[in-house]
Amino acid sequence: MVDGRQSNTPARRTNYSYIEEQNEARTELLNSKVNQLKHLAVQIGEETKFQNKYLKELHDNMDHTDSLVGQARRRVLLLARSGSWKIYLYLLLFALFIFLVIYFLIK
Repeated sequence: MVDGRQSNTPARRTNYSYIEEQNEARTELLNSKVNQLKHLAVQIGEETKFQNKYLKELHDNMDHTDSLVGQARRRVLLLARSGSWKIYLYLLLFALFIFLVIYFLIK
């Protein structure tokens, strides 16, 4: 007579080995995904460093430009306080001339 436990044992071993193979395959897949995420995180970190460096340079350039504009503004205010009406007239004529040149270039 065939015992149920004896005939079931090879099937269980086959079942366990199949499950182990599946677990190993899934573990390898998970490992590859983790490596991809690690690589992606490293790339994001490098890009962040590059962007931070770029933003710092941009900030420094904007500070320099701000100081130049401030100096020019102080000079114009000093010129305006001198009270010379001729300078205002020259400035107005220069602005009008530039406007006309741009108008004719566009037209």
